[in-house]
Amino acid sequence: MLPVQKRKTIFRIISILWAAIIISISSIPRLPVPDMHLGFRLDYVIHFGIYFVLSLFVFLWKADKKGYLNIKQYFVVIMLWCVFAVADETHQLWIPGRTFAWQDMLSNILGFISGIVLALYLYRRNFFL
Repeated sequence: MLPVQKRKTIFRIISILWAAIIISISSIPRLPVPDMHLGFRLDYVIHFGIYFVLSLFVFLWKADKKGYLNIKQYFVVIMLWCVFAVADETHQLWIPGRTFAWQDMLSNILGFISGIVLALYLYRRNFFL
């Protein structure tokens, strides 16, 4: 396994790049939405998945070698990245052909929080060690 500081550096870079990719995709005018309905819109799953992956990268960046964050770190990480999710959705108001959708924003936030919960669970089960 990588030394903790090297792992943190790698996942910090990956997290920032992933966030930049999210913003880049969100900034594409008139991005087509998949037209599949399975009782819910497929793009909600895409939003959830993109933020789920982001949260795994962020967790691996911020957690210590045993997968711990103190309670303040959990709060700060979740709040900051939820603000990022809201800002990402809000900035689309200024992109031609894009709109703000609270369902997308909720999918972003739920994806991020779910990823943190799964990462914490996997660390506690020594999956990453």
